[in-house]
Amino acid sequence: MPKSRCSYQLHIQLCDIKPAIWRRVIVADAITLAQLHRTIQAVMGWENRHRYAFDIAGQRYGTPDADWPEDPTMDARRYSLGQLLQGEPLPIRYTYDFGDAWLHRVKIEAVTPLGSPQVLESLPLCMGGRNACPPEDCGGAPGFADLVQALEDPSHPQHQEITAVYQGAYQPKQFDLATAQARIAALKLPRATTPAASSVHKETTLV
Repeated sequence: MPKSRCSYQLHIQLCDIKPAIWRRVIVADAITLAQLHRTIQAVMGWENRHRYAFDIAGQRYGTPDADWPEDPTMDARRYSLGQLLQGEPLPIRYTYDFGDAWLHRVKIEAVTPLGSPQVLESLPLCMGGRNACPPEDCGGAPGFADLVQALEDPSHPQHQEITAVYQGAYQPKQFDLATAQARIAALKLPRATTPAASSVHKETTLV
């Protein structure tokens, strides 16, 4: 367990998608996995319509199935990111929508000890990203590839149909940092407190 509270810089990227769709986020160590799920939904642009799961060190965390007593899924509300990582850059897999199976790779880029409680007021914080999140229920990575091709190719047989469905509202290459941060703020996640610390700490970069 780290001697002091810390923040984690996360790089979140959808797997099997080109060009890459990713976000960079800083979160506090006390964020629960359930809260991290909501944060990922916000910064990516998902609509939180489906079930999810985190896989960390061989264990799955999410919402246990009450109708399946043998479900090995641990309750994501009961575990914090810092509790599970303990300052180590363990690989994390986040799956959203078990039908479309959107797999995200979550990489720990940096661990930064917190020097004051005020730092927590700005977290979670989206630092950047690229490209728009796929629309919900579009058929996973293969379906999304077909959708983008239909949108961008006027000669595609489904171009008019797909264009009429989205009416210009979906732009695959669009990402707006202010909108992503506003979605985080709208979550109104509880702010964890941390003991004040007078010493200055150095960041540990893990990339």
